Amino acid sequence: MTELGVNWFRMEGQNRKRGLTGGHETLRIGYLIGALGTGGSERQLSELAVGMAGLGHDVQVACYDGAGGFDAFVEEGGAKVLRMTGGSKLDKIRAIRRWIGTYTPDILHGFMKRASSLAVLANLPSRRCKVVASDYSTASYARHRWDLWASLALWLLADRVATQTEMNRRSLCLLAPWLRRKIVIVRNGVDMTRFLPPERGVDRRTFRFLVVGTVYRVKNPIRLIEAAKILRDEGPRPFEVRWVGPTSRAGEETEEYRTAMALVERHGLADVVSFTGPAARVEEEYRRADCLIHVSLQEGMPNAVVEGMASGLPVVVSRTSDLPLLVSEAQNGFICDGYRPRAIALAMRRIMGLGKEERLSMGERSRKLALDWFSKRRFLDEYEKMYLQLLSE
Repeated sequence: MTELGVNWFRMEGQNRKRGLTGGHETLRIGYLIGALGTGGSERQLSELAVGMAGLGHDVQVACYDGAGGFDAFVEEGGAKVLRMTGGSKLDKIRAIRRWIGTYTPDILHGFMKRASSLAVLANLPSRRCKVVASDYSTASYARHRWDLWASLALWLLADRVATQTEMNRRSLCLLAPWLRRKIVIVRNGVDMTRFLPPERGVDRRTFRFLVVGTVYRVKNPIRLIEAAKILRDEGPRPFEVRWVGPTSRAGEETEEYRTAMALVERHGLADVVSFTGPAARVEEEYRRADCLIHVSLQEGMPNAVVEGMASGLPVVVSRTSDLPLLVSEAQNGFICDGYRPRAIALAMRRIMGLGKEERLSMGERSRKLALDWFSKRRFLDEYEKMYLQLLSE
């Protein structure tokens, strides 16, 4: 993955320098995040930082909580990673302020709520650079939380607020109408040359569902296992659910993973449900699957769904965030209530009941929508355009 992605960005950078992409001025872009961990937002920031460096911009990523799993990818891609030590919030603001003073970025872009708020605070009082705040899942905060309202108030001093989905834009406008004119939607970017459909014509007796993501509460493993039991007891053909992704967070197995394994044993589902841990080449997992299932309880725009669509898979998704929009636009799967195991099982049964050609057509529509909405080229162009507009203002 790293070599392929870095080579793509290097090629884009060479094209930019030759004037083949309508080159612009070189920007100094500073990204701010806790750490470049393995989550979806961290992956998107890593791709964005490497992409902007590949387009010829000077890019630094400041991580105020230290090292992360994507550091090497970002550095190999031509961006600098600055790892700060911990400390209190005030210590972090001071460290970020020193970095801003030394690096003097044109754009300071905070990724996720806390980093965005720290970016605004560290840029005060002189406001030496333009600040972009990012909010990818307003569902992650309850309305009674003081830190939600503190963030929304601080972002009044940001120059733009970037989000990934129409649902998040509406939520932000409802919660903080003073931000309405600052909000910009930029959808995820995925490497369409890495995530490719498999060869047509593969027939299997056992239908393969794939889940990609960390096994924890938000990803809804318990209800999915209950749905698998219903489908196993009532279903017309053999199937398997293969869950690919970390089973621990912060070095400890998640409570949901332990509960899920106990349920698998209690229901006798060991030959149906498996948890494999992270995959070295997740793109191969998509190519071996018949359908991606993603019934999470809250989301921004999950990389797994976009990658699955790019890989030519039909999808079963829950009614959260913009996931129903993807299915209704592409007509590439089924939507279910993620809180009801029987509704999940019904959607799984419906996709299993389709003929092979109909499923392949759904997968082709998935791929087309992914190309139209989630290409990496479009992702980088929209962020670069935003940054240049801010500077022209």
